[in-house]
Amino acid sequence: MELDNKELVELIQKMKEEKTQELQNQVIMKVLKSKFLCPVVIPNAPHGNGKIQITKDTKIQFSIIKTTDEKSFLLAFTADEEVHKWQKEQTQQSIIYTFEDYAKIVCGNDHLDGFILDPYGVNLVFTEDLIKQIKSSVVKQDKIEANTQIEVSKFATYPDGLLQKLQDMLMNYPVVKKAYLLGMKQSGESGALLIIDAPEDREMYNSIATGLIPFLAGLSLRIIPIESDLAEQIMQKFEPVYIAIEDKEE
Repeated sequence: MELDNKELVELIQKMKEEKTQELQNQVIMKVLKSKFLCPVVIPNAPHGNGKIQITKDTKIQFSIIKTTDEKSFLLAFTADEEVHKWQKEQTQQSIIYTFEDYAKIVCGNDHLDGFILDPYGVNLVFTEDLIKQIKSSVVKQDKIEANTQIEVSKFATYPDGLLQKLQDMLMNYPVVKKAYLLGMKQSGESGALLIIDAPEDREMYNSIATGLIPFLAGLSLRIIPIESDLAEQIMQKFEPVYIAIEDKEE
């Protein structure tokens, strides 16, 4: 399978040159949607049509790279030519993985510290801490059931910079009329709940969540639309943290 990650590579290069929060957000969003080549060794793997057929019993050995401080990272490549920079002579077996695939492997292995994207190219490092932060901060996809026990409360103190960052970002979305930002506790897990008065838009939700990652202090984030029973209950008890200023013609 031919991977096309040129746009991602260009974004990373631009981010490293300009070092803006907006570009960092764009890179994370693109990484979440992209696929990468993960070099592996699969001894005695059966072949078919020129491709390795992997079953649940297939033994997979991952290739890792060690940093000068003895930390171990999985390898992720955006294209075949990037793999060849690392392994020039051999025909390298690879599996196509997503960010979520890497996250599961890294977070489930005490001997791995993260993964590195194109170590001989853009050299972008995703530590285990960063992976967990991204996973916890991206909008959760599951629905909140009507009988789910949720505790909602005002933040005594917002995590540093969170409220200002949210208000600044929402000004870029004219469709958002108002927003509520509250603390939430569900099944013993603390997080943040954001209610947005705007047509439901998953891409907008993910973009906002990604922008808030550095300001969440490790909290998970759930965004729900205004058209929900939970949102209606909350709006009756709490004040919005953002109200759009409408332009009125004279």
